[in-house]
Amino acid sequence: MPERLKLSLTGLAVLGMIATALPVYAGVPDAGTSFYVPQRGTVAAPIEGASATQLFRLCPNNDGGTSLPNNVRVKVVVRDSNSNGIPGIAAADICLLFNGGSGPGVGLQGFSGLGADSIIANGQFNQSPLCPDVRCVQADAETDATGTTYITFTGATAGQPGVGTRNPLRKWGHYDTKIPIFVLGFEIQGRLTTASVNGSYVLQIKNYDHTGGLGTALNQGEAVTSADFNAIANNIGVNNALTWWRDFDSVGGIASSDFNQISQHTTHDCDTPNNP
Repeated sequence: MPERLKLSLTGLAVLGMIATALPVYAGVPDAGTSFYVPQRGTVAAPIEGASATQLFRLCPNNDGGTSLPNNVRVKVVVRDSNSNGIPGIAAADICLLFNGGSGPGVGLQGFSGLGADSIIANGQFNQSPLCPDVRCVQADAETDATGTTYITFTGATAGQPGVGTRNPLRKWGHYDTKIPIFVLGFEIQGRLTTASVNGSYVLQIKNYDHTGGLGTALNQGEAVTSADFNAIANNIGVNNALTWWRDFDSVGGIASSDFNQISQHTTHDCDTPNNP
Protein backbone atom coordinates (compact mmCIF):
# COMPACT_ATOMS: atom_id res chain seq x y z
CA MET A 1 0.00 0.00 0.00
CA PRO A 2 1.43 3.45 -0.86
CA GLU A 3 2.69 5.37 2.17
CA ARG A 4 0.52 8.38 1.36
CA LEU A 5 -2.59 6.23 1.34
CA LYS A 6 -1.58 4.64 4.64
CA LEU A 7 -1.27 8.09 6.18
CA SER A 8 -4.66 9.14 4.80
CA LEU A 9 -6.34 6.05 6.19
CA THR A 10 -4.63 6.60 9.53
CA GLY A 11 -5.90 10.18 9.60
CA LEU A 12 -9.44 9.06 8.87
CA ALA A 13 -9.23 6.50 11.66
CA VAL A 14 -8.05 9.16 14.11
CA LEU A 15 -10.88 11.49 13.05
CA GLY A 16 -13.31 8.64 13.55
CA MET A 17 -12.02 8.02 17.07
CA ILE A 18 -12.28 11.74 17.89
CA ALA A 19 -15.86 11.85 16.61
CA THR A 20 -16.88 8.83 18.70
CA ALA A 21 -15.06 10.24 21.72
CA LEU A 22 -16.97 13.53 21.68
CA PRO A 23 -19.23 13.68 24.75
CA VAL A 24 -22.85 12.94 24.03
CA TYR A 25 -23.78 16.07 25.97
CA ALA A 26 -22.00 18.41 23.53
CA GLY A 27 -24.62 20.91 22.37
CA VAL A 28 -27.14 19.76 24.98
CA PRO A 29 -28.48 22.47 27.33
CA ASP A 30 -27.34 21.95 30.90
CA ALA A 31 -29.70 22.98 33.69
CA GLY A 32 -26.83 23.82 35.99
CA THR A 33 -25.09 26.28 33.69
CA SER A 34 -27.95 27.61 31.55
CA PHE A 35 -30.25 30.31 32.95
CA TYR A 36 -32.63 33.19 32.27
CA VAL A 37 -32.67 36.71 33.75
CA PRO A 38 -35.47 39.33 33.94
CA GLN A 39 -34.62 42.55 32.11
CA ARG A 40 -36.06 45.79 30.78
CA GLY A 41 -34.70 48.78 28.88
CA THR A 42 -32.06 48.67 26.19
CA VAL A 43 -30.02 45.60 25.35
CA ALA A 44 -26.79 47.61 25.57
CA ALA A 45 -27.54 48.85 29.11
CA PRO A 46 -30.22 46.55 30.53
CA ILE A 47 -31.89 46.92 33.91
CA GLU A 48 -32.14 43.60 35.74
CA GLY A 49 -33.64 42.21 38.91
CA ALA A 50 -36.53 43.69 40.87
CA SER A 51 -36.27 46.97 38.96
CA ALA A 52 -37.16 45.00 35.84
CA THR A 53 -39.82 42.67 37.26
CA GLN A 54 -41.86 45.60 38.62
CA LEU A 55 -42.95 46.16 35.01
CA PHE A 56 -43.87 42.51 34.32
CA ARG A 57 -47.59 43.11 33.84
CA LEU A 58 -49.91 42.37 30.92
CA CYS A 59 -53.26 43.35 29.46
CA PRO A 60 -54.85 40.41 27.61
CA ASN A 61 -55.04 42.64 24.53
CA ASN A 62 -51.26 43.15 24.64
CA ASP A 63 -52.02 46.76 23.82
CA GLY A 64 -48.94 48.56 25.09
CA GLY A 65 -48.92 51.53 27.44
CA THR A 66 -48.70 50.08 30.94
CA SER A 67 -48.92 46.58 29.45
CA LEU A 68 -45.46 45.00 29.02
CA PRO A 69 -43.70 48.37 28.76
CA ASN A 70 -40.04 49.23 28.19
CA ASN A 71 -39.01 46.06 26.35
CA VAL A 72 -39.66 43.82 29.34
CA ARG A 73 -38.13 40.44 28.63
CA VAL A 74 -35.95 37.63 29.84
CA LYS A 75 -32.39 37.14 28.66
CA VAL A 76 -31.82 33.45 28.01
CA VAL A 77 -28.30 32.00 28.17
CA VAL A 78 -27.93 28.40 26.98
CA ARG A 79 -24.76 26.54 27.89
CA ASP A 80 -23.58 22.94 27.92
CA SER A 81 -22.21 21.14 30.96
CA ASN A 82 -18.77 22.65 30.32
CA SER A 83 -20.28 26.16 30.49
CA ASN A 84 -19.77 26.68 26.76
CA GLY A 85 -22.48 28.75 25.08
CA ILE A 86 -24.55 26.81 22.54
CA PRO A 87 -25.10 28.89 19.38
CA GLY A 88 -27.71 28.44 16.67
CA ILE A 89 -30.62 27.06 18.73
CA ALA A 90 -33.75 28.02 16.81
CA ALA A 91 -36.07 30.64 18.31
CA ALA A 92 -39.00 28.20 18.18
CA ASP A 93 -37.09 25.77 20.42
CA ILE A 94 -36.88 28.33 23.27
CA CYS A 95 -40.22 28.93 24.96
CA LEU A 96 -42.19 30.35 27.81
CA LEU A 97 -44.40 27.28 28.03
CA PHE A 98 -48.17 27.35 28.65
CA ASN A 99 -50.51 24.37 28.58
CA GLY A 100 -53.56 26.42 27.62
CA GLY A 101 -55.97 26.18 30.50
CA SER A 102 -56.55 25.76 34.19
CA GLY A 103 -54.77 22.99 36.06
CA PRO A 104 -52.91 21.43 37.70
CA GLY A 105 -52.70 18.11 35.90
CA VAL A 106 -55.63 17.73 33.53
CA GLY A 107 -57.36 20.94 34.50
CA LEU A 108 -61.02 21.90 34.47
CA GLN A 109 -60.66 22.93 30.86
CA GLY A 110 -59.21 19.58 29.85
CA PHE A 111 -55.66 20.64 29.02
CA SER A 112 -52.66 18.74 30.28
CA GLY A 113 -48.91 18.64 29.95
CA LEU A 114 -45.98 20.80 30.91
CA GLY A 115 -46.33 24.56 31.11
CA ALA A 116 -48.05 27.20 33.19
CA ASP A 117 -51.52 25.75 33.76
CA SER A 118 -53.22 28.82 35.23
CA ILE A 119 -52.41 31.01 32.26
CA ILE A 120 -55.56 31.21 30.12
CA ALA A 121 -54.52 31.17 26.48
CA ASN A 122 -57.03 29.29 24.37
CA GLY A 123 -59.81 29.79 21.88
CA GLN A 124 -61.78 26.73 22.95
CA PHE A 125 -63.22 28.42 26.03
CA ASN A 126 -62.72 32.00 24.85
CA GLN A 127 -64.54 32.09 21.53
CA SER A 128 -66.30 35.44 21.54
CA PRO A 129 -64.13 37.29 20.88
CA LEU A 130 -61.90 34.49 19.65
CA CYS A 131 -58.58 34.40 21.51
CA PRO A 132 -55.44 32.83 20.05
CA ASP A 133 -54.12 29.51 21.30
CA VAL A 134 -50.74 30.21 22.87
CA ARG A 135 -48.51 27.38 24.01
CA CYS A 136 -45.00 28.63 23.23
CA VAL A 137 -43.99 32.27 23.65
CA GLN A 138 -40.82 31.83 21.65
CA ALA A 139 -37.49 33.61 21.64
CA ASP A 140 -36.83 36.69 19.52
CA ALA A 141 -34.05 34.98 17.55
CA GLU A 142 -31.77 31.95 17.60
CA THR A 143 -28.99 31.89 20.18
CA ASP A 144 -25.87 33.85 19.25
CA ALA A 145 -22.24 32.77 19.48
CA THR A 146 -22.37 32.98 23.30
CA GLY A 147 -25.60 30.99 23.54
CA THR A 148 -27.62 34.12 24.34
CA THR A 149 -31.02 35.26 23.11
CA TYR A 150 -34.09 37.07 24.50
CA ILE A 151 -37.80 36.49 24.90
CA THR A 152 -39.39 39.94 24.69
CA PHE A 153 -42.88 39.41 26.04
CA THR A 154 -44.92 41.74 23.83
CA GLY A 155 -43.32 40.30 20.67
CA ALA A 156 -40.07 40.35 18.74
CA THR A 157 -38.63 43.05 16.48
CA ALA A 158 -36.99 41.58 13.40
CA GLY A 159 -33.23 41.89 13.55
CA GLN A 160 -33.28 43.41 17.06
CA PRO A 161 -33.44 40.72 19.74
CA GLY A 162 -34.47 42.21 23.06
CA VAL A 163 -36.53 45.01 21.49
CA GLY A 164 -40.31 44.65 21.60
CA THR A 165 -42.90 44.96 18.83
CA ARG A 166 -46.51 44.00 19.57
CA ASN A 167 -47.44 40.54 18.32
CA PRO A 168 -51.23 40.37 17.93
CA LEU A 169 -51.18 36.59 18.48
CA ARG A 170 -49.42 36.93 21.84
CA LYS A 171 -52.36 37.33 24.21
CA TRP A 172 -53.27 35.58 27.42
CA GLY A 173 -55.21 36.04 30.63
CA HIS A 174 -54.69 35.37 34.32
CA TYR A 175 -51.35 34.53 35.94
CA ASP A 176 -49.39 31.59 37.28
CA THR A 177 -46.96 31.25 40.16
CA LYS A 178 -44.42 29.80 37.72
CA ILE A 179 -44.01 30.27 33.99
CA PRO A 180 -41.37 27.71 33.01
CA ILE A 181 -38.82 28.27 30.28
CA PHE A 182 -37.79 25.32 28.14
CA VAL A 183 -34.92 25.04 25.67
CA LEU A 184 -34.95 22.03 23.32
CA GLY A 185 -37.23 20.33 25.84
CA PHE A 186 -34.98 21.04 28.84
CA GLU A 187 -36.25 23.33 31.58
CA ILE A 188 -33.77 25.97 32.69
CA GLN A 189 -33.69 27.99 35.90
CA GLY A 190 -33.89 31.71 36.52
CA ARG A 191 -31.45 34.15 38.08
CA LEU A 192 -32.58 37.46 39.53
CA THR A 193 -29.55 39.08 37.89
CA THR A 194 -26.86 37.72 35.62
CA ALA A 195 -24.50 37.63 38.62
CA SER A 196 -26.98 35.72 40.82
CA VAL A 197 -27.16 31.97 41.26
CA ASN A 198 -29.48 29.60 39.44
CA GLY A 199 -32.83 29.23 41.17
CA SER A 200 -32.83 32.75 42.63
CA TYR A 201 -35.73 33.81 40.40
CA VAL A 202 -38.94 32.27 39.04
CA LEU A 203 -40.74 33.98 36.16
CA GLN A 204 -44.13 35.46 37.02
CA ILE A 205 -46.11 37.98 34.97
CA LYS A 206 -49.03 39.84 36.53
CA ASN A 207 -52.20 40.35 34.51
CA TYR A 208 -54.91 43.00 34.60
CA ASP A 209 -57.25 40.06 33.95
CA HIS A 210 -56.72 38.39 37.30
CA THR A 211 -60.11 37.13 38.52
CA GLY A 212 -61.77 34.88 35.93
CA GLY A 213 -61.45 32.32 33.20
CA LEU A 214 -60.30 29.30 35.20
CA GLY A 215 -63.59 27.41 34.96
CA THR A 216 -65.52 25.75 32.15
CA ALA A 217 -67.97 28.58 31.40
CA LEU A 218 -67.35 30.10 27.97
CA ASN A 219 -65.92 33.57 27.37
CA GLN A 220 -64.93 34.30 30.96
CA GLY A 221 -61.18 34.56 30.47
CA GLU A 222 -58.76 36.89 28.72
CA ALA A 223 -60.84 39.98 29.50
CA VAL A 224 -60.49 42.80 32.02
CA THR A 225 -63.94 42.92 33.56
CA SER A 226 -65.76 44.82 36.27
CA ALA A 227 -64.73 42.02 38.63
CA ASP A 228 -61.07 42.77 37.94
CA PHE A 229 -61.70 46.49 38.38
CA ASN A 230 -63.63 46.06 41.63
CA ALA A 231 -60.97 43.77 43.08
CA ILE A 232 -58.57 46.70 42.85
CA ALA A 233 -60.97 49.53 43.71
CA ASN A 234 -62.27 47.75 46.82
CA ASN A 235 -58.90 46.60 48.13
CA ILE A 236 -56.70 49.69 48.13
CA GLY A 237 -54.60 49.45 51.27
CA VAL A 238 -55.64 45.83 51.89
CA ASN A 239 -52.97 43.20 52.42
CA ASN A 240 -53.96 39.57 51.82
CA ALA A 241 -52.96 36.50 49.80
CA LEU A 242 -53.88 38.16 46.49
CA THR A 243 -52.33 41.55 47.12
CA TRP A 244 -49.08 40.73 45.33
CA TRP A 245 -50.89 39.90 42.07
CA ARG A 246 -52.95 43.11 42.29
CA ASP A 247 -49.97 45.33 43.05
CA PHE A 248 -49.23 46.02 39.40
CA ASP A 249 -46.30 48.36 39.97
CA SER A 250 -44.82 46.26 42.80
CA VAL A 251 -44.61 49.07 45.36
CA GLY A 252 -45.63 46.80 48.22
CA GLY A 253 -49.41 47.09 48.24
CA ILE A 254 -52.52 48.05 46.27
CA ALA A 255 -52.50 51.80 45.75
CA SER A 256 -54.01 54.55 43.61
CA SER A 257 -51.39 53.83 40.93
CA ASP A 258 -52.83 50.30 40.56
CA PHE A 259 -56.34 51.76 40.37
CA ASN A 260 -55.21 54.10 37.61
CA GLN A 261 -53.70 51.24 35.67
CA ILE A 262 -56.70 48.92 35.90
CA SER A 263 -58.90 51.86 34.86
CA GLN A 264 -56.91 52.18 31.63
CA HIS A 265 -57.49 48.54 30.72
CA THR A 266 -61.02 47.77 31.96
CA THR A 267 -63.18 46.32 29.10
CA HIS A 268 -60.09 45.21 27.19
CA ASP A 269 -60.15 41.71 25.74
CA CYS A 270 -58.82 39.79 22.73
CA ASP A 271 -60.24 42.23 20.17
CA THR A 272 -60.45 45.46 22.19
CA PRO A 273 -58.94 48.04 21.78
CA ASN A 274 -56.78 46.45 19.08
CA ASN A 275 -58.18 43.91 16.65
CA PRO A 276 -56.28 41.75 16.18
